[in-house]
Amino acid sequence: MPTSTELPLNSAQSIASDGNTALDELSQLKRQLLQAEVRLARARATAAGAEADVKVLTARLRAVIR
Repeated sequence: MPTSTELPLNSAQSIASDGNTALDELSQLKRQLLQAEVRLARARATAAGAEADVKVLTARLRAVIR
């Protein structure tokens, strides 16, 4: 018989299951955050490349106009 300080098996399993669920969710959130950071870095690189293109093309246009 379980004492008053022991949990029934189904309660212990429930707690372990909740812990695993929380760890799974945490792992999933970390992975999603990493993916979002990668997307942001790519977007910033694309924007920086576009800004460089605009500067070069503007300089070429000014050179042709003068």
